[in-house]
Order: sequence, then structure tokens, then C-alpha cells
Amino acid sequence: MFKRNIKITKDYFSLVKFKNKYLITFIIIDLINVLVSLLVPYFASLIVENVTKGLYNISFICVTMLGLTHLFNKIGSYCTNWCYANFFKDAYVEVHSTLVNSIYNFDEEYSKKIPIGKIINSSNSDIINIAEIPSFIIELSIELVKLIIIYFVFAKQSILVALYVICIDAIYYNFARKCNNKNAYYLKKQRNYADKITGMLSQILTGLKDIKSFGINEKLNNKLDGYRKRWQENYFLKRKYYFTRKTLVGLIIDFGKIILYFLLIILVLKHKIQIAIFLLLISYYDKAKDSINDIMGFDVSIMEESVSLYRITEIINYGNNALKLDGLVHNDDIVGQVDFKNVSFKYNKVPILKNISFTAHPNQVTTIVGKTGSGKTTIFNLLLRLYKVDSGQVLIDDLSIYDYSKDVYNSNISVVNQKTFIFNMSIRANLSLIDSNKKRQINACKRVGIHDFIMSLPDGYNTILKEDATNISGGQKQLLSLARALLTTSEIILLDEVTSSLDPNTTNKIINLLDDLKTDHTLIIITHNKDLMKVSDSLIVLNSGKIECIGKHDDLIKNNDFYKKLNAIIE
Repeated sequence: MFKRNIKITKDYFSLVKFKNKYLITFIIIDLINVLVSLLVPYFASLIVENVTKGLYNISFICVTMLGLTHLFNKIGSYCTNWCYANFFKDAYVEVHSTLVNSIYNFDEEYSKKIPIGKIINSSNSDIINIAEIPSFIIELSIELVKLIIIYFVFAKQSILVALYVICIDAIYYNFARKCNNKNAYYLKKQRNYADKITGMLSQILTGLKDIKSFGINEKLNNKLDGYRKRWQENYFLKRKYYFTRKTLVGLIIDFGKIILYFLLIILVLKHKIQIAIFLLLISYYDKAKDSINDIMGFDVSIMEESVSLYRITEIINYGNNALKLDGLVHNDDIVGQVDFKNVSFKYNKVPILKNISFTAHPNQVTTIVGKTGSGKTTIFNLLLRLYKVDSGQVLIDDLSIYDYSKDVYNSNISVVNQKTFIFNMSIRANLSLIDSNKKRQINACKRVGIHDFIMSLPDGYNTILKEDATNISGGQKQLLSLARALLTTSEIILLDEVTSSLDPNTTNKIINLLDDLKTDHTLIIITHNKDLMKVSDSLIVLNSGKIECIGKHDDLIKNNDFYKKLNAIIE
């Protein structure tokens, strides 16, 4: 127990790094408060003893001292709670901030390694769950001190009785600890199935239309039923060991008290202890029982909350260990020429790109085409520095992309995805995430051709968009995403299937927009749209991770058989 809890303490404070005056104050007051609580049975026994002797004045003094002890104890309890609440409100903010910042570093594969349900649960309940770890560890330590004092009092009166009490407590502790370990084991399994249930619910909400369309809700319910059944089983087993400790294992202490009565009565009959000491030791036996129960309770709570602690640290460590690229070049004067030189890349030891070379020039539209799985998206992922090439070089303005500082690089390259995400806030607020200047927002929206639509809305730029902008059309959402990309002042814009699923009118708007955007940008596009391919300044045609050909549409359609076949199968 001690070794494990010391490790948990170290791990907690490696997560919550700041030193806090409230926590230190909490420790001092709580220690004093617990020691003061030991005076309660002492004064109570003195009252009984002095009343039986007819010493009423001393009895009244003892009653007064007992009242003051209770008052001091309650004031101390209030102060400890106040101090700890102040400590945790700061700790919560720090842990949540650390967790979210680590999520920003996640790679594209995070959902395969950390379930989304786990991330959501950890960002809420798990951070709350670890609130009391320092409190429980401190309280456990103080209860141990209290227990030692109680054993000392017993030993002072009778070594034999002290050894008996210690023996009973040790037996009780041993069985209770085993129950605690089982409790923690099944709690962890229970939380894992809770993550699966949350993750499945998240997927159901995302794919609700498809679920209704295909009528697959019963099959999904069967899968959820499996998770819920496992959750039930592990919850019951967790509770079983909890109430076993509270009831059956508790009989050890209860029957131990019966035997203690016999031992103490014998000592009274032999005139080795007074009635007051008899009452004090019985009371202290109960105190020892309470301390051991508190120690067991704190130990269970520490183990339970450590499950949450290690769930949080797993997520944070995943983000912290993700690929971080932050070079030393802070020169922001970038023209925007992109070069791939003999680039090869493997994912999970499977070759994806095989020695490819091409150039995307400023003021041009460079389009990457190919069948699914040919490596198009991988090129974008490499340009976004989500992965590092195995061999070759990716250059911007003849300098390796890994040499640029994070701030400079991120401000000069942006991406508009096929399924871009818009936040549940106003149009103005969404744009202000990039640039809060209202004039530049309006100019960007005018340039992409969405300003008039926004102004036709009742609240204009203050219109609240639903989550992922479901209250505007897909085309309007894509234009808004393009406006957002323009506000980044990026020299290089990556467009990933931006016309997919759009109506012909909106597609034509975007095609016309590209001719304007390339005047001051390097545009690199992934597309299956024939019209976009026709207007591109350069087509990079991929075939199983290799470049099949490079050129303009008209030249390739005449001279390259692979491109002809590819063009023929594109709808």
C-alpha cells in the first residue's frame, strides 16, 4: 500500500506541478485537527470519572473543555475544506489545460490507440475524480499517525492488550486490503466498458442518418447490450468486494471488541486500570477501528482515483510523445514554392510513397490525382508535418519544412478539408478564431463569394451556426471554410476534395475562385473533379505511391494511357 501510494503521489504532482499555499495550510490544519479529535474521548472519560467521585467542579471544567474541543474541531474542519477547495479549483484548470494542449498534438491515428469515449470522459469526470487524491493521501498519513498514538496509549496501560488490539487490526487490515485490490481491479474494467459505451453513442450521433437509412439500430443495440452487460458484471463485482469489506470483514473488529471487553473487565477487577481508563480504551478501540476503516476507505479511493489519474496521463503522454517539429528558422518572408525531392514514406512498414519528386509553384494550381490509396492524402499529411519522411526532402523555398519554427510554418500553410469543421458559435466568432479584424473578415468573405449570403441572414455575421454548421448548406460551409483559410494569411493553401458532394453551381464558384486565389497563393489540390483537373496548371498523377506522369490535362489526355483510363473512370 505504502509503495503504491507514494508512486501515485509522485505521479499526481508530476501532473499538477505548482506549489500551492492552500494545500500546505490544509496539511498543517488537518494534522492539528485530527490530533485534537483524540482529546474528545479523553475529556469524556474524565467527566465520567469525576462525576462518579463527586468532583463536580472539575467535571464542569471537563465539560467546558469538551465543548471547546468540539468547537475547535468543527472550525478546523471548515478551514481544511476551504483550503482544499481553493487548491483544487486551480489544480482542475491546470490539468484540463494540460490535457487539451496535449490533444492539439495528436496525430491522425489517435482514435486507433485512444478511444474517443475515453478522451471525452477523461476531460470531464476523470479530472473531477482525481480531485481528492492529495487529500486522501494526506488524510491516510494522518490516520496512521493517529493509529500509532492510540497503540501507544494502549501499550502504556497494558502491553498484552496493545498486542491483542494490533493483532486484531492487522488481521482486519489484511482481509480488507484484498477486498480493496479487487475493488480497484473491477473498477478499471468497468470504466473501460463505460468508455466503449460513450464512444459508441458518439458514433451513433455522428452516423444517425445512415443508421436510420439502413435500419441498423437493432444491430447497434446488440453491440451496446454486450458492452452494458460487461459493465454490469464488473460493477457488481466491484460493489461485491466493497460491501464484503464493510460487512463480513467488519465482523473481525466487532468480535475483537467483545473479547477486549473481557480483557479490560479482568484488568478492572485486578485494580490495574480505573473505570475512566476502561472507558478511554474502549473509546480508543473504536477510534482505532474508525482509523483503519478510514485508511481502507482512503486506500480504496486513492486506487479508484488513480485509475482516472493514469487515464489522464495516458492521454497527455500520447500527445506529448507525438511528433513535434519546431525548427529554428523564424523568417516569415515565404514565397511558397513547394518541392518534393525523392520522397519515400512507409506507414506501419507498408510503402505508401515511393521516391516521388515534383514542384508546386507559386501563383499556380497544382492538382494531385489518382485512385484511392495511391498516396494523395499522405502528401498532404507530410506537408502538414503530421509525419516525417523516411527518405528524401520536402522543401518550401528550398528550405526543409522541418527547419521552420512552428509559428512560422503554421502561419504559412493551411488546409481546407473535404469535411471541414465549423464550431457552434456565430459566423463572426468562427472567423475571429483566425483573425478578429472585422474588415479583413468581410474582405475574405467577399473574395470567396459568401458575404452577400451572410448579409441576407437575419443576424448577418452574428448568426449562430449549429455544431458543424448543419444549418447552412454544404457549399456555403465550404466557402466559409475558404474564407477562414484566407484569414490565415497563408502563402500555401491545401484543398482536399473541396468540391466533393457540392452542387454544380457551387462547384463552378469554387473553380472560378481558384483563378483569383492563385494570384497570391500556392494552391495544391486533391480532387476527383474533372473540371478542376482541366483548369489546373499542373497535374501530378499518382499510381500506387509513384508518380505516373506530370503535366496539363490536355497534354496528358492525349499522350498518357494511364491518365486516359483514370479520367474515364472518374465520374
